Amino acid sequence: MRFLFATVLAIAVGCAVVDGKKFTKCELAKVLSANGIAKSALPNWVCLVQHESAFSTSATNKNNNGSKDYGLFQINNKYWCDSSYGSNDCKIACSKLLNNDITDDIKCAKLIHKRHGFNAWYGWKNHCKGKKLPSTSGCF
Repeated sequence: MRFLFATVLAIAVGCAVVDGKKFTKCELAKVLSANGIAKSALPNWVCLVQHESAFSTSATNKNNNGSKDYGLFQINNKYWCDSSYGSNDCKIACSKLLNNDITDDIKCAKLIHKRHGFNAWYGWKNHCKGKKLPSTSGCF
């Protein structure tokens, strides 16, 4: 019985990982560019995503204050997406930030950036700000 439970659990965990898409640097750069991100800004956006979610659309993180971050851009539910926790300024369900269609994620990330710049993301502040950024010039 223990073996059966362990097998079922392993399959369930494996399936959860398969649901998300893991972008390559160039795949992400192309989608960002197609959604209005200037090519000159792509290295910052790619670096941000690399350090926030490791390019995974299914990434989540529970924060010390009880809030949760969702998706490629690790968008927080306290302010940006619909949950019982916050204000939903992006007018999107947090669960929509975990699917493989990232057009709505990009729209929300652009709103966050418009209001707060890249400093809204600790991954960018700690790993990208003032540092050598990944090149996206070979992606196009």
